[in-house]
Amino acid sequence: MPSYRTIMTVTTLAPGHAPEEVEAAARSVTRLESWDIAIASGQPRVTARFTAIDDAEARATHRQILSSVRLVAEVPRARLAAVVRGRSHYLAP
Repeated sequence: MPSYRTIMTVTTLAPGHAPEEVEAAARSVTRLESWDIAIASGQPRVTARFTAIDDAEARATHRQILSSVRLVAEVPRARLAAVVRGRSHYLAP
């Protein structure tokens, strides 16, 4: 099954929420292959990797992950990428 990445810039947590709830929110949507946190351009960036049957299912899962994460933190930017030979190839919205 193809693999995809939801790549999000996550900034301010919603009041009363802890940082680990961002990952829990993403995992509440689908089984994640991996979860990564990095700093890019001085801002926290998280990557949730998951599988989907095709691009359409991946887009739907991506939207669900974003909706869930946005309940606990601000997500000013997010992109969906297909993983091809270990590299991200961004999909058009």
